[in-house]
Amino acid sequence: MNSKLAEYRRNKGLSQQQLADVSGVSARTIQRIESGKAEAHPATLKMIADALEIETEELTISRQLPESAEIKDVDKLTPIFHLLALIGLFFPVFNIILPLVFWFLKKDESRTYDLEGKSVINFQITLSLLFIPLIILMVFVFSVGFPLLLIVYLYAFVMCVINIFRSINKRSRLYPLNYQFLK
Repeated sequence: MNSKLAEYRRNKGLSQQQLADVSGVSARTIQRIESGKAEAHPATLKMIADALEIETEELTISRQLPESAEIKDVDKLTPIFHLLALIGLFFPVFNIILPLVFWFLKKDESRTYDLEGKSVINFQITLSLLFIPLIILMVFVFSVGFPLLLIVYLYAFVMCVINIFRSINKRSRLYPLNYQFLK
C-alpha cells in the first residue's frame, strides 16, 4: 500500500522538503510518516493537511490508493540502478559509469528514475573519492590502509545489496554518508 501522505504530496507536485517548508513540519517527520516508521500526532496531521489543502480525515481514512501505471513500471526498473553499481564494484570505475549511463538514458522518463540514479551515482562517487587516500595510505602503511580499504569496499557492497532489496520492496533508498554531487 502506498503512503496516502506521499500520494497527496506528489499530486500537489511537492517534494518532502517543500511540504516541510510549507507546513512547518520537519522533513524528517514527513519521511517517517510516509515510510510508516512513525504515526503522526493529530496536530501534525492537521498542519500537513492544511498545507496540502485537504481535510485531515483524508490522511487518516484507511484505504488503499490505486497505483498508476507509471509507478508500477518505475518500481520494476529502480533496482537496476543499484544492481549496476553492485556489478561495477568488481570492475574499477564501472561502479560510476554503469549507473551513470543508465541514469542518463532514463532520467527524463520519470522523476523517480532521476532521483534514484542521482542517489546511486552520488554514493558511488563519494566512495570512489574515499578510495584514493586509502590506496595511498595502503601503499605507505599497508597494515592500516588495507583494512580500511576493505571496510569501505564491504560497506559499498552491503549498501548496494540493501538498496537492491529496498527498491524491490518499494521502500526508499538508503545511502548514508554521501555527498550530493548531482542535485
